[in-house]
Amino acid sequence: MAFQGSRIEHFPIAVSARIVAAIDLFAPRDGERLLEIGCGTGQATALICARTSARVVAIDRSDTAVARARIVNAGAIAAGQAEVRSGDIDTAPIPPRDFDRTFALRVNSFWTKPGVALPNLAASLRSGGEAWILYDADLAKSTEPVLRSLEARGFTDVRTFAAPGAFAIVGRKR
Repeated sequence: MAFQGSRIEHFPIAVSARIVAAIDLFAPRDGERLLEIGCGTGQATALICARTSARVVAIDRSDTAVARARIVNAGAIAAGQAEVRSGDIDTAPIPPRDFDRTFALRVNSFWTKPGVALPNLAASLRSGGEAWILYDADLAKSTEPVLRSLEARGFTDVRTFAAPGAFAIVGRKR
């Protein structure tokens, strides 16, 4: 299986087109330290680890999803490139890890209750690090509240990016 624009010629799991589009827009870079919030079954983490030398810590509040994500990412975990943990950005702060970037794909906490999720997310980033809130498409009902929430929580350079099949709201931590 080959993905357009990637170095992957064969990939061991089926990755949905929406996740490929989101990760293409996110454009992870070699050597980055990344935090994925709401990793589900681990497809995005697996794709990033296959494409780059980035190190990824992935969290999800579902123990079932975490168990599956650990299976999907077993090779990257064994190589020290990925870690999958139980965690909920709403209820428990993520330990400060000096992540270069965090990302969440279709995690609605960032627009339904940003006052809870964003402080925990900000605590995980290094100074100058970026938070990427990714969706399948521009969601008018969520874009403005997320932009305002990022700005209210001290994020700078708040902006949006769009590509076919993906939309991102991005802010930089001071």
